[in-house]
Amino acid sequence: MSLVFSYVKYSEASFPMTGQYTALLLITSVIWVLLWFGYRQNKINDEIKKKEKEERINAKVQRRKKLESLYPSNKKTV
Repeated sequence: MSLVFSYVKYSEASFPMTGQYTALLLITSVIWVLLWFGYRQNKINDEIKKKEKEERINAKVQRRKKLESLYPSNKKTV
């Protein structure tokens, strides 16, 4: 396996990490981290909204059941 890569000189195989590449890597990393934070925060907000919606629906159902128990319907079957 080492014979396959033996023709490449060490100086050609190394990748010079200049200031521009370092800045590009840093900016790209920061963008990915910010995107991840935004995704996480959006997911948390979606869960909160879903929970609030379920609570509102359950409250409506409870109010409707309470009203129905106060005013029972007199259905006469013929």
